[in-house]
Order: sequence, then structure tokens, then C-alpha cells
Amino acid sequence: MIMGGDLNESRVWEISFSQEHALVLRTALELGKELSAFRIELVCAMFAPEHAGDVVSERPMAQRFNRAPDDAHCVALTKAFDRLVQLGPLPSPSAGDIADLQACREAIASAVFAGNQWASVTLTSPDLSSLRAACELQARLAIGQGWAVPGYLGCPETAAEAARTFDACFRRLFFPELRGDAYYGINSQLVHDNARVAWDIQQVLRHHLAFEALGKVVGRDKRDIRTMKGPEFDAPMQRSRLELIRCSPRNP
Repeated sequence: MIMGGDLNESRVWEISFSQEHALVLRTALELGKELSAFRIELVCAMFAPEHAGDVVSERPMAQRFNRAPDDAHCVALTKAFDRLVQLGPLPSPSAGDIADLQACREAIASAVFAGNQWASVTLTSPDLSSLRAACELQARLAIGQGWAVPGYLGCPETAAEAARTFDACFRRLFFPELRGDAYYGINSQLVHDNARVAWDIQQVLRHHLAFEALGKVVGRDKRDIRTMKGPEFDAPMQRSRLELIRCSPRNP
């Protein structure tokens, strides 16, 4: 899930978002932080009301990921994750990476709305990249792609079998109706809309970071289809109930 190309670590970005966006952003960052510390409990509860709000139309979809730590599904997933960590072996958690995710989450949490519908915070390019990866992680898990966990953690090729075993366990527990490698599309009515919010956020951030990796700025430089062919260069498309977040470089 790492964005290719070089990031300009001195670049500062301004992102603007609503309070509903902020809830999804905080949850995604907390999810990334917990996984980076080899903890997986939040995966089981990422659509509980305290993490996803209480959107009435989403309650049936929230049930899939609204489980207590002692729920049988959560206990089984934790055991599968422990086996993945042991058999991997996965890279040791980086205290710096965890601290960066926490700092990014605190920045989002401290955003001042002051009666306004939207608020803004400033983040660095590495912050933006971490936020993008965390949002992609949440969205992929919500559609049934359990392999996103070892992918997020940088599971080596030698741990491929352990990663497949974890993915199979994840699907069996949370998506028993899916067969083989099947998963839901992000637009499926069976997917929680906050997953689409997370996907929309990562679309916007991915777009800006892809341009930046080539020394370009969205809105200033045109897309060269000869060298900018991937989906990350496509203009983001709103898929959730919320309009897209806004992102722009403060020092282009």
C-alpha cells in the first residue's frame, strides 16, 4: 500500500473535511496505528457507533463489524492474526511510524469547526501518505479483502502462505457468504457507506501524491497520458454520501 515515487517531505498540505469525514479519518488512523502495533481488535469494531456514527441506513451493514473483544469472531480473528505474526515473520513495529499515525490522528481530532460545517488541518506529505494507506486499509477490509492486513504490514513473500490463511479466516468469520477470492464492490449496498467515505478520501490523497511523486501539482500541471497511466492519476469520483474532501499544497 506504499505510494511509489519520491515524496517531498518539506511540502505542507491543507486538507478540509466535515465532521463526518473526521470520524472516518480518526477511525482509519486508529486502525492503522493498532495494526502497526500488532493489535487487531479494532477491525472487529470499526463500524460500531463510537467509530462510525449512528447512520440509521447503515445499521444492518454495521453489524458485521460491531463486535466486542470477547465475541467469538473477534477471538478467532485475533488467534489467526497471532499466527500470521508468528509465522511471517512480519517486520517489527516501528515506534516512529506509530507515533506519526498518532500525531496525524491528533491533528484531525483537534480540527476546529467553530460552528462551520468544514474544518482544515495542515499535514506533511508523509502524513498524507500514511492517512491514504489507513483509509485504503479500512475500505478494503469492509469489502472482504482480508489480505489488506498483511499487505498493510508489509508481509514478506516468505509469509505468503500465512497471509492466505489469515485472509481465509477473515472471510470465513466476517463474509461467510463469499466464495473463493470473491469480495464486494465498493458500491455494493451490502458495504457500509463509511467504507466508501474512506475510499473517497484515499482517492483524493492518492491523486495528489501521485502527481507529487512526478514533481507535478494537481490543478497546475496537466496529466501526461504517456507517463501517467495508472488509476491514481484519474480524477477522484465521489462514491459515498459525502462530498469529496479538499486537498491542496500550501507551498507548491
